[in-house]
Amino acid sequence: MQLGTTEIAQMTRMPQPTVWRLCYTLQQLGYLVQSPDNPDKLRIGMAVLGLGQSSLRSPEISEMALPEMTRIAKLSGAAVSLAVHDQNDMLIIQRAQGDGPLLMNLTIGSRLPLATSSAGWAYIAALPADEKDETMTRLQPLHAGKWSGLRAAIESASAGYLSHGFVLNEGVYHPNVNAVAAAAVDRSGMPQYVVNCGGPDLKPKMLRNEIGPAVAGLARKITLALAGRSI
Repeated sequence: MQLGTTEIAQMTRMPQPTVWRLCYTLQQLGYLVQSPDNPDKLRIGMAVLGLGQSSLRSPEISEMALPEMTRIAKLSGAAVSLAVHDQNDMLIIQRAQGDGPLLMNLTIGSRLPLATSSAGWAYIAALPADEKDETMTRLQPLHAGKWSGLRAAIESASAGYLSHGFVLNEGVYHPNVNAVAAAAVDRSGMPQYVVNCGGPDLKPKMLRNEIGPAVAGLARKITLALAGRSI
């Protein structure tokens, strides 16, 4: 199906300027593309397939993970997220809130930048070597002004991931916000889900000694579930 913004406005009963802005944003994200036959018409883009895959694969895993995510959230007083990779971000598909006084304003559907979040770092760290190199090459022009320091931080986090099973991000995503994350991989070794815990009140020592191992443990359980094994 191909539709113009005027047709979309008529169908949704939304103002034309609002429809134009929404369609422009969706085009930038790859969810809508111009029709090759008529540039005034829009059709669904390939990026929508990523949403479909997430919706198909996530419900059982996200529901299975929620009780353990809630336990970690209570332990940390922060928030725990389950995220999947989508373009240059990690998309949150499940969320458990702790009872701490300060919590990040993130919900299901929120995005975490691949290059600067602990969730993104865990995903990158778990990638096979060739996929990791390709991802880093793709991210470089998006962060050209600070790529040198950012690349060093990602590589350091990846080294820590190999040693401890989780990555630690101290304030790179947002000043004074520390977080840990670990990836769950499928049978081919590709990361499919990332468990992330972070917040303004979390101390690096607590993250290393308590929260990080708990997050890594949940990621291992999801890995077993993806392999069809009992958890």
